[in-house]
Amino acid sequence: MAKLKKLTRSDEHKTFSEIELLFDERKKALEYLFEKHSFGCSEKEIKEQKKHLDYQLQEAEYDASLALLGAIEAAFRLDFDDRYTKKLKDKRSIEARRLADEAITRGVVIGYKIPIADLCGLLEFGTSIQKHEITLLKRCFKYRHWLAHGRYWQLHLGINRPTFSDIFHVAQTIQSVLQS
Repeated sequence: MAKLKKLTRSDEHKTFSEIELLFDERKKALEYLFEKHSFGCSEKEIKEQKKHLDYQLQEAEYDASLALLGAIEAAFRLDFDDRYTKKLKDKRSIEARRLADEAITRGVVIGYKIPIADLCGLLEFGTSIQKHEITLLKRCFKYRHWLAHGRYWQLHLGINRPTFSDIFHVAQTIQSVLQS
């Protein structure tokens, strides 16, 4: 029987906490620069600089959200690879092997080609994660797709776009589940 190729790990990925720290530091640096450069400026100049600051903060949030969602995907793929190669006996591992077998029949030979939506679906097996959290996670990955591919189309997610805080909350939930 065919097998998926083992994932070659780089160990260069950032943790969720590292990404949060980088985002917080970037926000503080931008706010510090705004305060420093707005000293002694006219009201009009301050208003203009504030508009630019808001733009820079939004871009920083987009960048951090994209990095965090990439880290979440990495965590899923590493977990999937462990479950597949170590042949663990829990429900999620059994489902991961079934998913791998299904992928192999479709011609997929490496695990990172398995769609992220399928990997998110593994959370339904043997975890305490709620269905609405999985739905939020899938919305976050649609948001990531929009961020990663140029943001040129109108994004329809039903309700508000997820913020970095929303995504970080999901990441913490995912991390606790994957580490169990």
